Amino acid sequence: MMFRPNPKPLVLGIAILLGVVGCGGGGGTNAAPETPASLTTNVSTTVIDGVLKNAIVCMDYNLNGVCDTGEVQGRTDAAGNVTLAVPNDKVGKYPLVAMVGTDAVDADHGPVTVPFIMTSPASQSSVLSPLTTLVQQTIAATGVSVADAEKQLQSTTGITASLFQDFTKAPIPTDGSVNPGAVARMVVVTTQSQLSNLTNTVGTMAIDGTVITQAALNQAISQRLLQILPALVAVLTDPATAALSPAAQEVAVVNALSSSLLTTTTVATVVAINNQTSSPTNTTATTTTTAVANSTPTAAFSLANLNFFDVNNWFVRTLGASAAQNTPDANNNVRFVDRRSRSNVSAVANWNNFGNPSDQSNLHWNGSAWAACDLNQENISSQRDAAGNNKYNYCDNYETGTTNRAVFDVSGSTLRQVYDQIRAAGYTNLTLANTAALATVTFPTDSKLFYQTSTPITKAYAHSVGTNNEIKQYSAAIQAGGDGRVQAAGIGCNSVEFSISPTIQTSSLEMLVAAFKGTPCVFNGPASFVSGTTTFTSPDTNNESWGSFTLGVGTLGTVSGAPTAFYTGNTRVRVAFTGTGTNPVTYYACKERFNTFSTRNCTSIGTGNYSITTLGDARVMTLSNPPALTTAFTSNRIFVERGGKVYYGYQDKLTAFNAARLNSVAANAFLTQLGLSAVNPEVPMALTAASYQGTWNVTGTAATAGGGLNLIVGGNGVNTCQDGGNSATIPCTLTVSNPATGAFTLVSTSGVISLTGTLNFMTGVASGTFTDTSSTPSSGNFIGARR
Repeated sequence: MMFRPNPKPLVLGIAILLGVVGCGGGGGTNAAPETPASLTTNVSTTVIDGVLKNAIVCMDYNLNGVCDTGEVQGRTDAAGNVTLAVPNDKVGKYPLVAMVGTDAVDADHGPVTVPFIMTSPASQSSVLSPLTTLVQQTIAATGVSVADAEKQLQSTTGITASLFQDFTKAPIPTDGSVNPGAVARMVVVTTQSQLSNLTNTVGTMAIDGTVITQAALNQAISQRLLQILPALVAVLTDPATAALSPAAQEVAVVNALSSSLLTTTTVATVVAINNQTSSPTNTTATTTTTAVANSTPTAAFSLANLNFFDVNNWFVRTLGASAAQNTPDANNNVRFVDRRSRSNVSAVANWNNFGNPSDQSNLHWNGSAWAACDLNQENISSQRDAAGNNKYNYCDNYETGTTNRAVFDVSGSTLRQVYDQIRAAGYTNLTLANTAALATVTFPTDSKLFYQTSTPITKAYAHSVGTNNEIKQYSAAIQAGGDGRVQAAGIGCNSVEFSISPTIQTSSLEMLVAAFKGTPCVFNGPASFVSGTTTFTSPDTNNESWGSFTLGVGTLGTVSGAPTAFYTGNTRVRVAFTGTGTNPVTYYACKERFNTFSTRNCTSIGTGNYSITTLGDARVMTLSNPPALTTAFTSNRIFVERGGKVYYGYQDKLTAFNAARLNSVAANAFLTQLGLSAVNPEVPMALTAASYQGTWNVTGTAATAGGGLNLIVGGNGVNTCQDGGNSATIPCTLTVSNPATGAFTLVSTSGVISLTGTLNFMTGVASGTFTDTSSTPSSGNFIGARR
């Protein structure tokens, strides 16, 4: 199948970033004409994976990624060093390129067997390595600055050191952080594996009808490497991989990434994507068609995500704009709205931002205040330039960044052909359980397929306002931990207080630091429990409870359900305020008990520090030097003190992401063929009853004394009531009567209790009046909050 591209070729930055060169660099080794010394400046660099001898280094005047005749160049010595006499008018203006051929020798890894290319940004030429290559790749793909590219990659990889350092001369980190040299080596190994496996695609045809060149293959590989970089680092830093020999680590990483690497099939699509450009510059992030200059803006949207199981169970996300929102403002920016809908057994929930309806009430620091993403929040986008690039501001500075888009006309192609091509190219944001309905239907005229890369530059501090996100602690006597084997009954670890959840509100960051010191309660071991008819015994002789004495950073693994062993196999990464130096923290890897999913038997895996910053009416604690295990997490842990409470907070990592999107014409054809409603971006999104899904705890009635009354609005349309203290079911009828306002009524089946009030979608607050014929007083007001 061949898609029709937009006619203008993609303007490439660095055409070749990591790739194949011939032995000794092939025909690109001719020296540049000599320039008088008085008109040149010496530019020195060191080329490393390990130290690389005999690599050809040049200044890439024409930005084609190889060393050509006329470009000043030289070969590295045994220390990996080379000095180029660069004409003064070219100093600092062009990237350096290192062509590492099979006549080069790596001091750490021996003779080079598969040639590859590295590069470095024009302004950072002192070291040329796989890590500087990643920075230059990011710059070429997105147009961001050197500083922003480095920051984005550090966030993605977990490397805390500069990406421009000579890591061969720096000590290997012993504090649990990511080793830059190890990441660099895996970048090279993965690239070499791809080059070896895909060499036969050179000379074949891409889906846009162009011939795949070596340069095109090199660029495709480099882009895919950036896409899978988080997965590469996650595999590398996995304790199972870290325990292997260096050679075995290389094999393990490549094997683990095999399903995400390019294949002979996907190369044809990825190369075509790289060959194409976006629509003209007045085409917005949500424009449906190829625009012409000064055309009248129209309503439009793109299908950003689809997960379709059947007509009753699906998720749809669109980015849309009305005609007015698509009209450029005085700064030449347009607006778009993020709309999300999810059907669970035909119960449809609508909301705008983030993963779940309740997440829209999350607060983030927008630079001047703590704000939430409003209903139908208008996000800002610049118009695209000729190379398909634009800038965006999502949800009032929650995230800012850049995107790059390639455009294909898929008019006349079958829906099945296009979907299969998207999936074969490795794009997973559009997912169907069954594609039979797409087989013979074709896309109408003016259907466009967008392949888009989004690169965040900033991410805000944020936190959930749910009550379950508030940090609570035990009394000081319990928080001190201790040896439960010798403590008296009713004391410390053996107290009644420790047998229930903590209830003391942590009200300040200082209170947090004082309470969570990593001092567990120690009990007799090995521990055991019975599930059904099976007894599960811990493989550990120690039995330490750590959950109340450390704070969660994240969990590796998703095992849940009925017990099959004593531990789930998941790893809980935790932190406590202990150690040496100023504001110390210690990170731990902990086990998870299967029957209670509690934290047990932690081991120290690294150290760092905390710092506190005042932002508006809040104080934010950030943690330095997160351990290598956290590279698999999509966000970094923070803690937010606000309004006399301390919340678990987060800051999403600056990880680039890729998506295949359909314009309005193509998307509505796709959706209607699946039996879903067409989208009209002129109509604002409206809340539904299922938008309020979650647990709302209300207090203030005699019947809701103690733990209160839980109102559970089910995502599947089934609403229930529950005693907030003991979780016992209370038969009731709970109805969200007005989704626009959150107005609801509740009547117990016995007729004794009734509530009338509102659930505030944005603030997560519940309020209203009650009657309770079994209590005194028999009526009054209630308050509540979403958990």
